[in-house]
Amino acid sequence: MIMPGPEEDGVRSTGGQVDDMTMALIDAANDRTEEGQEQISQALFDLGKHKPALVLSCCYSYLKKHTKLAQEHRVILLQCMERIVKETLDQIDTGLATDLIKLGAQEMTCSKEVVPEWQNAASGLLVALGAQYCDEVMAEMFERFQPGTLPHYFVVRTIGNLAQANVYRMVPHLTAVLSTTLPMLGMVKHDNMKWVFSSALSKFSEAIIEYCANIDKAPDQTITKDRFSQEIGSAFDVLFSTWLQSKEAKIFGAHPKLRLTIVEAMGHMTHLMAKEKLEEVLPRVLQGILGLYRKHPEPFHITQGLCNVLDAVCTEGNTILEPQLEGLLSALFPQVFNPPDYNNPLSIKNHNEVLRCFAILARPFSGKLTGILLQRLEQGNEKVRIGILTIFKHLINAASEAMEDKQEVVVSGLKMMLGEQNNKLKKIFAQVIIAMAHHGYLELEGGHQMIEFIVKQCSLPNDPPGKRSPDPEYVSNQALRLMCDNVLQLLATTVEEMEPVLWPFLLEMIVPEQYTEAGCVVCKCLAHLANKKREEKAEDYDLDYEVLANTPKPNVMIARLMVLAGCPKNNRDRGIHVLQLMKGMSPNLNDNLVELWDTVIPKLTQYLEDASKEDSWSQKNWEDLALKLLSKSLDVVESEDWIADLGETFGNQLPLYNSYPEEKNFAYKCLGVIMRKSTKKDFVNKHLDLIFNTVKHTDQVEREGVAIAMGFCAASHLDPVLGKLDSVAKNDMVQKSGGLFKFIKDKSEVDIERIKATLMLCYGYVALFSPVSLIVSRMEATILRSITPHFVNVKNLQNTDLKKCIIQCIGLMGKAFHPERVKNINFIFNQRREFLLCLKSYMKAESLTSLTTETRALAMNACATLVRLDPKLSEAEEFDLIKTATDCLYPLPKEGAAVKKGKDEVELEVEVLLESSFEALYDLLKELLQKDLTTEGLDSIFKHLVPWLLSTHSHERERALCTFQVCAQFLLDNMDPTKSKFTNESTVIARLVPRCTDPDSEVRQLAIDCIYISLKIASRIEGHPADYKDTMIEALPTLKERLVKGDPNILFSVINDLSKVIAKKMPSTQLQNFLEVLQEGLLDPQSHSSSGACVVLNGLMKTRGAEILSQVDNIVTSLHSKLASIDFTQTRTGTLRSIRTLATHHLSSVLKTLLNYQLPYDSDMVEIWQTLSQDPQITTAMIDHMLEKLHKSLPYEERQNEEEVTRTATSLPMAVTCALKIIFDCEETEEQVLKAYHTLMGALMLRMGSSVGVKSVKQKEMEKEDKSKGKKSVPVSSKVPEPSKAAVETFRSFLVRTKSTDVIEVLTEEECWEKFEEEENYPEAFTILTRALVSSSVAAPHVSQIVASLTSALSSLYDPQRVVVAAFFAELINQKCLDNADLVELVMNSLLGRLVDSSHKVRMLCIRGLGNIASVSSELVKKYSTTVLSAMMAGMDDKEDPDDDITTEAMSGLSRILCEIEESHIRAILINVSLKIRPCFEKEKPAVRAQAIILFGNLSRFGDGPSKAPFLEQIHSNLVSLLLHLNDPETEVKKACKFSLRLLGPLMGSETINGKFQRHLLEDANLIYGEFLNDLAKLMLDEFPDKINFYVMGCVSFFKSLWPEIKSNAALFVGYLLGNLSESKQNTISKEHVCSALIMLLKDQTPAVRCRAAEAMSLLYNY
Repeated sequence: MIMPGPEEDGVRSTGGQVDDMTMALIDAANDRTEEGQEQISQALFDLGKHKPALVLSCCYSYLKKHTKLAQEHRVILLQCMERIVKETLDQIDTGLATDLIKLGAQEMTCSKEVVPEWQNAASGLLVALGAQYCDEVMAEMFERFQPGTLPHYFVVRTIGNLAQANVYRMVPHLTAVLSTTLPMLGMVKHDNMKWVFSSALSKFSEAIIEYCANIDKAPDQTITKDRFSQEIGSAFDVLFSTWLQSKEAKIFGAHPKLRLTIVEAMGHMTHLMAKEKLEEVLPRVLQGILGLYRKHPEPFHITQGLCNVLDAVCTEGNTILEPQLEGLLSALFPQVFNPPDYNNPLSIKNHNEVLRCFAILARPFSGKLTGILLQRLEQGNEKVRIGILTIFKHLINAASEAMEDKQEVVVSGLKMMLGEQNNKLKKIFAQVIIAMAHHGYLELEGGHQMIEFIVKQCSLPNDPPGKRSPDPEYVSNQALRLMCDNVLQLLATTVEEMEPVLWPFLLEMIVPEQYTEAGCVVCKCLAHLANKKREEKAEDYDLDYEVLANTPKPNVMIARLMVLAGCPKNNRDRGIHVLQLMKGMSPNLNDNLVELWDTVIPKLTQYLEDASKEDSWSQKNWEDLALKLLSKSLDVVESEDWIADLGETFGNQLPLYNSYPEEKNFAYKCLGVIMRKSTKKDFVNKHLDLIFNTVKHTDQVEREGVAIAMGFCAASHLDPVLGKLDSVAKNDMVQKSGGLFKFIKDKSEVDIERIKATLMLCYGYVALFSPVSLIVSRMEATILRSITPHFVNVKNLQNTDLKKCIIQCIGLMGKAFHPERVKNINFIFNQRREFLLCLKSYMKAESLTSLTTETRALAMNACATLVRLDPKLSEAEEFDLIKTATDCLYPLPKEGAAVKKGKDEVELEVEVLLESSFEALYDLLKELLQKDLTTEGLDSIFKHLVPWLLSTHSHERERALCTFQVCAQFLLDNMDPTKSKFTNESTVIARLVPRCTDPDSEVRQLAIDCIYISLKIASRIEGHPADYKDTMIEALPTLKERLVKGDPNILFSVINDLSKVIAKKMPSTQLQNFLEVLQEGLLDPQSHSSSGACVVLNGLMKTRGAEILSQVDNIVTSLHSKLASIDFTQTRTGTLRSIRTLATHHLSSVLKTLLNYQLPYDSDMVEIWQTLSQDPQITTAMIDHMLEKLHKSLPYEERQNEEEVTRTATSLPMAVTCALKIIFDCEETEEQVLKAYHTLMGALMLRMGSSVGVKSVKQKEMEKEDKSKGKKSVPVSSKVPEPSKAAVETFRSFLVRTKSTDVIEVLTEEECWEKFEEEENYPEAFTILTRALVSSSVAAPHVSQIVASLTSALSSLYDPQRVVVAAFFAELINQKCLDNADLVELVMNSLLGRLVDSSHKVRMLCIRGLGNIASVSSELVKKYSTTVLSAMMAGMDDKEDPDDDITTEAMSGLSRILCEIEESHIRAILINVSLKIRPCFEKEKPAVRAQAIILFGNLSRFGDGPSKAPFLEQIHSNLVSLLLHLNDPETEVKKACKFSLRLLGPLMGSETINGKFQRHLLEDANLIYGEFLNDLAKLMLDEFPDKINFYVMGCVSFFKSLWPEIKSNAALFVGYLLGNLSESKQNTISKEHVCSALIMLLKDQTPAVRCRAAEAMSLLYNY
């Protein structure tokens, strides 16, 4: 219950601790940090929600008392009070409210100066109170708002804000407010007061307007706008006449400028003024507002005010504004003409307000406004016209009612835009057309012209390439076209009223040439309309062509649409839409077509849709389908006249396509189909003439169309066609004119060649498409006589078009006489030889430095066609043809042309040409092979490829191999194995072998493919079926995959494997020849390739040496001599063998010399060691020798300076280490190294330990005698190997050689390689190594022997060596010594013996090892438990343990042992251990805290027996600490707390608390700490009510913790415990002590602690 406080300070005290805490929070509210201020404010607010009277009265009292309090502090408290009032207003009694209102008014006005933040906060408090105590607040305000005296700035502002916040309670007060305000207005001199009065009047007006608009909800329904009109009118006079004219001044803060606020206020006030008054002042008001535009850079607020004024006066029929209209428009126009700044939101808002002004003005002046706008549109510049069109667009959309009777004027007036050339204007005009379409304008006369304007824009070509306009507003043709495409579609598909406008008018847009580019979108819209009307059976669907004079006639549409459909990818993929229009229109075109088109067109549409998805397109296939549709259409109509009429129409439309060669090409083909169908000779002859008169001979695309049309026609009318071609040859190809007609311009030679090219192509297609029986008879007599003369002088032929056409003509002739076509006629094509000579000469004439034409490809394709004809070519002809074809292609540069411009298009074009040329070559060779499908046929091609295989250019080698692969595969797929003997298998494979190690990756892979196919061919010839899988041969593709990267080791291994396959597969009869040819491979220009040849030779000698006994000496000698001079390792091996032989006699001396060699070893030296290692006996002896040297030599020299000990490596162990690495790196040494596994492992571990932190050995001068032997000397500057790095690398090589991959994986995963070299981490690295060894399949069997070899090193003089062994032994026990009890005993005794070692690290590792006994069987644990427990307790007392490392290990060990021993062993020391580890909970080192907490958790195992009661006490004593460390700054401590609490939970005697621990404290789960603590506090209150004070005081003791996080946790826990404690039990707590401790925390140095203390206090509202 709230007790009334002493009168003088007005505090509504509760008598509890919450009073002091509230005061403390109020006192601390102005925290140093923003976070602190926010949290303390929030705490006050939370307390205030529960105890509003207390908190508000405390704030009230505090502010009253502390008059000199910092202003920021006052602001925070006032803002907090405002929040509490808003939340709890209904709980605040009138007395307190009155006090707060007085305080707010006092705070707001005590300073005469304006202090925004402070006074704003006070004003906010008053406005919040005013929501319920409006009259009281106003009473207080009226005291400070007296007639005759200017009030405080914030008094006016507060009244204004109150009017806005509480309309219904405030409006009745406004009569009084306004009557007091009016006399004051004349006294105001300062701009900030003018601003606040203007702002208040603006809010009063808005409030009155809202009140009257919702009068049915109002308390006093007698109030009307008229009641205020007189006062508002008077105020308006002052604002307008006096203040608006004053000098400009900005006011504080972010307020708008004064005049803008006055204008805004005037805008609202005009709605309340008497009509007569408004009309009287209007001219001056408008003049005043418009005058402001010149003075303000930002016009939005002015426009907004103006808009409100206009809205008040512009009612329909009220023309009061007429005299001002011109002035208004001249102020508004410039704002529309200057486009808005889209980065400035106010600029956009102003633009919209200006347009709104025009829409308002249109109400009374729509006619006049339209006239003015059209006049400005006609005369203005670009900016003006864009602005005018923008206004029109807005008026059409936003003032539709006012503009309804002006629609005809607008449409008629806007026609002036139809011829516009400026894209910016066209864009905005298109937007106006959309608006007009939506509002019915286009249904009027002139609407069609608007639609045509849109279609015209859809036809725009792309902008010409070049520099783009710098104008940021620039509208490209592409952008405008896309927009108009969308506009037209939108109108056709979504605006229903537009259908009668568009149908059938849009049909008129299909045929005209200028709209060709719009074909796609026009057809799309028409298809939509036609199909819709056809389905709906609309009345206006059927077209009466007599009435619709401008609509194109059916055949005109058919001809046009057929051609457009023939090139479906043009005009933005128009094909589908054209087809759908044809289907939709078919009943309007010809009734006979309906059924056919309804069946076929959907299939064609589907074809186009599928093609677009698959991204594969064949124009030829499409044209075949389209021409088939035309042909069938001619069949179904079956009217000779109709066919002729359609043909005439196609002919008449040819000029439409003069700029569209692809469409013209297709139109010619259509004409060809019609002529083929027609039987009218006049029609045919007329159109043959027409075709030749309209073709552009300069255009290859048109030329092909004409030629194919001639071919189609020739199928039915061969002689007229040949006659026409003959007359063209005679009449059109005459160069000189003579006689009377000399004045006619002569045809140039170039023109004649172009006509000649067209003729050639025509003859080719005529031959192909004519009936075979007829063409054979005409060939010699007519065709060849006409074309043969043009083959002469081909070398001088410069015209590429003519050359191309001659080649195509030859190819087409070849196809015409394909053996299949002439088989019944017994025809031999005698001119083949001449044709081939002609084609070869063309190929030879092509440039070898660049590829710019398709001449080669075309010529080869034509040759392939001729090769197909019978009889087979002679051997000489074949030879010459292959040579010519390969010679003109292979030498081309890699990219096909040395393109200097880096243009992608050029490169792409060349790439395509190159690809097609090679495809043509392959087709030609396949045709040649087809005539001789045997290995001999393949060999005749292969012999041409051999010189290219040895080329110095990789792309030439690649091309030759590609060619062989294609040909060999073709042979393999098509051969008859019984007809071949692969006698040259050895030669082919021997030539291919060097390419398998070519420097070029592509070449290597191709070579393997070629060998694979060659072996498959041999396998077939041996009699195996085609699907037979030979495992050796089938292994080759896997070799190919390994060849992708150029790693020499991989290449060596692949070529080695290849040699095995070849050795197995090479027939004995061919072996000698194979080796001889392969010998040439050693001289291959590519050194990689020569070494590959060498490897295969070696492989063959190993595998099949018995068969080549007589040659072995020669081959090996040759190999030796050659490889000695090459830098490839494989080839040097022979040279080094002598050293190995020497070593078999004098190993010790050789090793002595080698080990004295200066480090690092050079490449020769490395090879010597490698060569020695290839002999097993030498390797065994070397390893023994080196182990002995390592054992007997000093690992390093130690020197003591004053500051530090420096260790320097000794040279002999370093040399041994480096030599061992080379030995281990040799594959051959594996067996010998495995035999010495345990001794090598022990020695290398000690060597790694001895090398940590050791400096490199000093360089010696190179011995002079080395140079005399011709050795390469190492320059003195060569980097000396670092001892630790060298030791680790050697060890890694040892593991690799012994295939201890499981060990390597562990070491890599755990990042041990770096740790081995770091003084801090190397013991950990050896621990991980031990774990890896024990689990390794290779190392595990050797562990006992490794232990034996290392035991003596535990007494070594060198600390690092003892550390290594101790780490190894410690982890070995952890790994149960592989369940070997004797080994455990040996290791345990060894470790016990070193517990007093001088090295701190060794002692720590021994303690760790003894603790690890827990991992071994329980019998052994019992055996050693006493010894180990005493060792652990002693470890925890180790005095020389500054970093608590030994303590941590001892606790960790204890934790583990506890899990294994019986309660009786620990009973005596259980509580002692608990007490000993408690201080460790608060140690600075996280690992120590974590281990102590884990150990305490593990003690829980013994907490349920005889020691239950004392241990439970320990749990309760440590519980608070554990819960607070659950949110420790360190993750490992958090995890330790979770672990221990899960173990201790079951002993606490509470199922609910234990359940919470088990559910929420999972190791890796994310704990929401605050929520968990709050829930747990509630459970603890229920389960352990008598312990609560103990817990709370425990928390309070942590208020002095080292860690801010722990302090914060403690404060929060106290808050949750006490906040959830029922009132009846609060007396059991030392409330005063706790609350004063929390109050002290509010002064803590750390912001987070202060915040949590405040949060805790906010929970204690009941204290």
